[in-house]
Amino acid sequence: MSATGRNGIACGGNWIIDRVKLIDHYPAEESVAGILDETMGGGGCGHNMTLNLAKLDPDLPVTAAGLIGEDPDGDWILRECAGHPNIRTEQLKRTASAKTSYTDVFSVLHTGRRTFFHDRGANRLFGPESVDIRKIDAAIFHLGYLLLLDEMDRPDPAYGRVSARFLKSLQEQGIRTSIDLVSADVPDFADIVLPALKYTDYCIINDYESERLTGMPVRRDGRPCLENLASCASRILDDGVRELAVIHFPEGAFAAARSGETRYQPSLDLPPDFIRGSTGAGDSFCAGMLYGLHEGWRLEACLELAVCAGGRNLQDLTTTGSITHWQETLKLRNRFPYRRI
Repeated sequence: MSATGRNGIACGGNWIIDRVKLIDHYPAEESVAGILDETMGGGGCGHNMTLNLAKLDPDLPVTAAGLIGEDPDGDWILRECAGHPNIRTEQLKRTASAKTSYTDVFSVLHTGRRTFFHDRGANRLFGPESVDIRKIDAAIFHLGYLLLLDEMDRPDPAYGRVSARFLKSLQEQGIRTSIDLVSADVPDFADIVLPALKYTDYCIINDYESERLTGMPVRRDGRPCLENLASCASRILDDGVRELAVIHFPEGAFAAARSGETRYQPSLDLPPDFIRGSTGAGDSFCAGMLYGLHEGWRLEACLELAVCAGGRNLQDLTTTGSITHWQETLKLRNRFPYRRI
């Protein structure tokens, strides 16, 4: 519980049905690939973070926030949430104006690389008016994915973007804010995201997103470069993030705190037969990171849980199917070594 008496984490943003197909290779146009396995599960930042956190600690209050349709896919999402008593769904609202968002995900067996075909659906309508902030007693509100939330991404005359206005209103209620982005190739990437950083406590994004946001590469000769990572994270803090900037990538993660502390954490060196898919691995990493921050852990411990949660995610085709209690999740570091940078 925070010093303000608030407790738990709220997760708002994209709620999506993922139809995941495991394929033998990704085909060229007008050619054929084989489907080896197929599953359906929830996806999107709101869904993945909510379910991951609920599984990491069944005693943690988790508030789900978002918009879903009045359709069978929306019913499915609510049934999944109902399977976890610590998930509160009063802020997960239904609309007759749009269907529940969905994505067809094609995941290549031997590489784990994914391709997405996405229908934004009800997520297009999710904005500040969709959330009753007065009824949220969480200590942290995580919002994502910016660049894939049409209403939040809209220009705002006072704050630059609607997302910035929303995050500021959360901070005014004593709620710490966290954001995540989508790896979208859009020309106004930085213009959409930068206003939100001024009202963000924790920015947790991947290497592609950090490069698009700052214009600075994080790799040198194809490998993560600690000097470049430090410069990139420092730029994100300079752009307004209050407490912590975290950049994650397949080889590990780098974190820079407003206090001046920095830390590199390698990911686990997992054998190929351990990995079934990587859909939602970034959200699992983020959930581990936010859980540690909520509990007041040291930065080193937060990063260790984050990479273990990200690694655990790879065992399943769905976004949250393999996530377990945080204590069990941490045991993964005893089974596998860390990767060398």
